[in-house]
Amino acid sequence: MHTAHYAVCIFYITGDIMVEFITGPAGSGKTTCMFGRIKDRCQEADRLCILVPEQFSQDFDKKLYFFLGAENFNELFSLSFTGLARQLFQLYGDPGRNGEYADDMAKMILVYQAVEAALSRPESLGSFRRQSTQSGFAEDIITLIRDMKRMGISPQELLERSQLLDKRLMDKTRDVAAIFLEYQRLMEEYGFKDELDNIKEAASVANLNDYFRGKTVFLDEFESFTADQYVMIKLIISTADNVCITLRTDDINAGEFTLFETVNDTYRRINTICRELGKDTRVTVCNECYRFNTPDLTYVSRRSLVNLPNEPDKAPKAENVHIFEARDMYSEAEYVCATVKHLLYEDRELRYRDIAIISNDIAMYSDVLKAAFKRYDIPYFLSLEKPVSHTAVMVYFTTLLDILGSKKFRSEQIFRLVKSGLLDIDLTETALLENYCYKWGVDGEVWNDPFTAEDNELERLERIRKKIIAPVSSLKKKLRRNIAASEICSLLYDHIVSCGAERNTARLMGELIKQDKDYEAAELKRLWGCLIDILDSISDTLGDRKTSFSEISRMIRSMIGRIQYSVPPQTLDAVTAASARMARLDSPKIVFVMGVNDGDFPNRISLHGLFSEADRAKLAEKGIELSTPLAELIASERLVVYKAVSAASHKLYLTYPLSDLSGQAKYPAQIVDRVISMFGDKDIRLKDDEVPVEYYAVTLHSAFYHYMQEISSDNSSVASIKKLLMDDPGYRRRLSYIISRSNIKQDYHIDSSIIEKLQNFDPLRLSSTGLEEYNLCHFKYFCDKCLRLHVNEKVELDARIAGELTHECFYGILGKRSKAEFISMSYDDVKNEINSCAEKYRETALAGDFGKDAKFGLIYNKLTERMSEVFLYTQQALMASDFVPHDFELDLRETHSVVLPFGNGRRLSFGGIVDRADICRVGGADYLRIIDYKSSRKDITPETLACGINMQMLLYLFASTDKGGLYEGFEPAGVLYSPIRISNVEIEKHKVDSKNSGAVKDSLRSSGLVLGDMDILQAMEKDVRGEFIPVKLDKNGVPDKNSRCVSAEAMTLLRSYTYGKLVTMAELLLAGNAEAVPLVMGGNVPCSYCDYINICDNSELLSKREPDETKVAEAANILGRKYEREEE
Repeated sequence: MHTAHYAVCIFYITGDIMVEFITGPAGSGKTTCMFGRIKDRCQEADRLCILVPEQFSQDFDKKLYFFLGAENFNELFSLSFTGLARQLFQLYGDPGRNGEYADDMAKMILVYQAVEAALSRPESLGSFRRQSTQSGFAEDIITLIRDMKRMGISPQELLERSQLLDKRLMDKTRDVAAIFLEYQRLMEEYGFKDELDNIKEAASVANLNDYFRGKTVFLDEFESFTADQYVMIKLIISTADNVCITLRTDDINAGEFTLFETVNDTYRRINTICRELGKDTRVTVCNECYRFNTPDLTYVSRRSLVNLPNEPDKAPKAENVHIFEARDMYSEAEYVCATVKHLLYEDRELRYRDIAIISNDIAMYSDVLKAAFKRYDIPYFLSLEKPVSHTAVMVYFTTLLDILGSKKFRSEQIFRLVKSGLLDIDLTETALLENYCYKWGVDGEVWNDPFTAEDNELERLERIRKKIIAPVSSLKKKLRRNIAASEICSLLYDHIVSCGAERNTARLMGELIKQDKDYEAAELKRLWGCLIDILDSISDTLGDRKTSFSEISRMIRSMIGRIQYSVPPQTLDAVTAASARMARLDSPKIVFVMGVNDGDFPNRISLHGLFSEADRAKLAEKGIELSTPLAELIASERLVVYKAVSAASHKLYLTYPLSDLSGQAKYPAQIVDRVISMFGDKDIRLKDDEVPVEYYAVTLHSAFYHYMQEISSDNSSVASIKKLLMDDPGYRRRLSYIISRSNIKQDYHIDSSIIEKLQNFDPLRLSSTGLEEYNLCHFKYFCDKCLRLHVNEKVELDARIAGELTHECFYGILGKRSKAEFISMSYDDVKNEINSCAEKYRETALAGDFGKDAKFGLIYNKLTERMSEVFLYTQQALMASDFVPHDFELDLRETHSVVLPFGNGRRLSFGGIVDRADICRVGGADYLRIIDYKSSRKDITPETLACGINMQMLLYLFASTDKGGLYEGFEPAGVLYSPIRISNVEIEKHKVDSKNSGAVKDSLRSSGLVLGDMDILQAMEKDVRGEFIPVKLDKNGVPDKNSRCVSAEAMTLLRSYTYGKLVTMAELLLAGNAEAVPLVMGGNVPCSYCDYINICDNSELLSKREPDETKVAEAANILGRKYEREEE
C-alpha cells in the first residue's frame, strides 16, 4: 500500500535548490509521497529537518517509523516550530537574551503589574479604567499580547499606527500599547524570556550559524503560519538545499470563498517569498485517492463542501455513509455506542482503536458519552482538557480566598470550605454544624462570637466553630495591610498546612491508591503541586514588592482559571472521542461525527476580547492585524468540517440531535441535506423511531436501560429483551422487583412484626397531632411517628412561634391572676406584662439575640404589639361570661388520658396538653369547657368528624370529665377554638388604645362546639349574640341554623363516636396500614406542605380519599341534635 502511495508522486527534486509543494485533497497520499522523499535521504538523517504542528508530532513519527522501518528510521524525528527553536538554543545558545522563561503563571503576574502600573498614570487606561478591575481583563490582555506577538506586531508599531484611527479606537489601542510596553519592560526587569519570541529569536540564531545550509526541510500538516513562523520559513527557503511542503488543497489556483481558501492563501504567500528570493518552485499534485476503501466515502470527501451541482445519477451507492437523526443528545449517544458494538460483532478484525467519535463540541457531549460508554462496555479515551477550578483542592483554596476577602463571614462560603474535605472536620461534624447554623440562622457577625443557642452538642459545635474561624480570623488581620507579596504567599501556605489541608490531601491520595485509583491519586497530587507552584511563582516573581491581598487574590484566581488537565488513555485499544478541530486521529476506519447541527458544524464564529469585530476590521485596514481575519476563521471552520468527513477509511456516520441538553430545539447542519441530495437517497438518513429497540440490546446494561424505557410496550422485541435479562440472575432479581412494584396501586402494608418494632403498642400512646396526621395520611404518620424522620428545624417567625408566644403570655398573665384581677387590668398593664413574657420567651426559647437580624426584632416587636388586642378580646369574653379560668397548660399525657381497649387485649392512651380549662356551676351542676388557642380557624363539622379531624379538643373534654378524669363529676359544656391569627390583625394607629376594635373581633371570633342548653349558653355569653361563642339566638330566642351547639344526648353520642374513631385508627395502625392515600376535603390537599411528597410514590395524587358519605351522614345526625327544646 505504501509503494502505491509513493508511485503517484511523479516529480522528484534534483539539481538546484528547489521548493516543492505536494498538494492534494484529504486521503490522496500527500504525506506518504513526502515519506518517499524522506526515505531517499534517510541515510543523511543529520541533514534532514522535519516540521509538523505540535499536536501531530507523535502520530507523524509513528507513521514515519512504520513507513521506513526501524533501521531506516534511525534518528529521524519531527519537530514543531517551538521544538526547533529549543533545539537551536541548545546548539548555539540564546545570545540576545538571558534568564529563565516566564511560564503562564509568571506572565499573569506581570500582566497584573503592567495594568496596575498603567492605572497609576492618570493619562493611561482611559478607555479601560473601569474594565481593568473586573475579572477576565488580565486574561484578555494576555491573549491579546500573544496574538500580537504571533502576528509580529510590536507595541511601538501599535502606537505609531494608532495615530491613523478615530479617537475612541485610538485611545483603546494606545491603552493596549501602554500595557504591552510595560509588560515588555517588566519581562526585562525580572530577567524573563518569553517563549512567544522564541521562533523569531531562533531564526536569528539559525541565520547567524547557517543552520539550514545543506539541509532538506520537510513541512507537513500545516494549513497556515503565524508571522514569526513565516520569518523562520523565509530563512529556511533562503538557505536550505531543498524544501518540501505538503498542502491540503485540490486546486492551488482556486479563488476566494472556496473550501481551501486558507491553504491556498498560504501557498501564495510562500510562493511570493520564493519569488522574492529567486527560488524555483514545483507543484506535485496527488490526485488519486488512497484513504477511502469505497467510492461513496471519496464522493463525500470530494464534493460535500465544494460548490458543485448535485448529480445523484452519477453518484456511487451510499453503502458506507450513514446519517442518524436523534430526539436528543442522549439517544444520539445511545445510537453511536450501539452501532460501535454492532460493527465490532460484524467484523472480528475491527478494533476499538479503529473507531473515532468527533464533535465540534466534545465537552458538551463528554458526560453523555461517558455514561453511554459505561452502559455499552466500551473502552474509551476522551481527549478533552478540563478546567481545574471545580476540583476539591482548588475549590478549597478559592473559597479560602473568598472568605479572606469578605468583610463578614458567610455561612455559604464556610460550608463550601468545610465540604472540600481538606480540613480536619469529619462528615458528622459538618452535618451537625450545618444543621445548627440552618436552625438558628447563623451568618455574618454571628460566626465571630461563641455559639450560645441551646443544643445537645453545643460544646462540640463551639469547638468546631473555633477550629474553623480562629485561624482564618487571625490570617485576616495579618492580611489587612499592604505587605510583601512573598509574605502574603508565605502566610497563605502556612495557613493551609496548619489547617491540615496538605495532610488531608495526602490522606485522600492514600485512600484512592487503596481503591486502585492510581490515576486519580496522581491527579490530586498534581493539583496540589499546581497550587504550591502558584504561590511559589508569585513569591519568586514579586518578592518583597508590597501589594494588597485583593490584588494577589485576583492573580491566583486568574492562574487557577487558566490551568487545565486531561485524562491520559487508560488502555491501548480504546475508542477515541475528541474535538473535531484538535483530534489527532490515527487513520481511523470508522468515524462518527456527532452534533452535526446548524451553527455547530461548522461552528458559528464569534469574536471575544477587548476589541470587537468592527474594531479589528478598522485596525486591519490600517495594517494592524491583531488576530486571524474573520474570513480566514470562517474558512478554517469549513476546513474542520472537511477534515471530519474525510477522516474515515471504511464508514462515516453523521449524527445530530433535534434538541440540546436543556431541551432547546436544534436543526440539522447544511451538510446533512447536501449529502442526501448528492446521493439522491433519502434512506441514508435513519430516524430515532425507525430503530428497533432490540438494536440497543447489545450488552445486558444497555438492554436493561432500554427495556425500562419501553416496559409498558407489549411488542415482541421488548418481550425478547425481557427474556434475555431474565436469563441473567442479577438482572432477573432487579426485574422481578420492578415488576412487583409496577402497578400504580402500591401495597403499603407493613408486616405486624415490623410495625410492632417501630411503634410501641403497650400501650399505644397517641397525641392529638398523631391522630390527625394518621387520618389525613397514613404514610405521613408512618414516616413521622414510626420511622421518626424529620426535616431540619429552622427557628423563624412562623405560626408555630406565634402560637408558642401566645401560650406563654396567657400562662404568664392569666394563669397567675384571678378572673377579676385579669379583667381589671388596664391596657398598659396588659401591654407591659406581654412585653415581659415575650422577652422571657425570646431569651429562653429563641436564644435571645443569637442569630437574629434587625428584621427579626422588628417583626417580633410587631407581634407582641398585636398580642395586646388578643388579650383585650379575651378580657371582653370573660366579662360576658360566668365561666372562670381554672387550669392552664393542663397535661393529660401521662395521667388522666383517655385509655381504651383495642385489638387483642391491647390498650391505647390518648392525651395532650389543654391550653385552658374553664369551669362554672349552673343549676346545681358543675360544667367544664376547654379552650384551645389556634393560629388558624378550626371547625367541627360532619365531614371533619367522619374523617377523624379536629377531634382532639372533644377528646380532651371527655377524658377530663370521664371517670378517673381530672374533672370527674363535671358535665361537658363544650370546646372553643380561640384563633390567635395575630398576623392578620391590622389596626390603625389611632385605634390602638380603643378596647374593642371591630377588626380584632372579626378575626378572633371563636369556633368550636358547645352544649345546647340555654342556661349554659347564657353562662358563656350573657346575651348569646355570637360574639364570643359560636352560637347566636334567632328572633324566637333559640340558636339559629349556623350555631355550633349540640344537646346533652348528642354530647354523649359524640363521646362514643370519637372514642370509636380512636380505636379504629389504632387497629388500622396495628394492621400495618401505612398507605399514601391522602384525605382530600373541601379542596384542601395535605400533600401541599408535606415533607414526604417526594418519597411516597403518590406525588401525582393518583390515589386519594374523600369523606365517606355514610359516615358523614352519621356524624351529621349527631351534630343535628342542637338544642334540648327541639327534642322536647
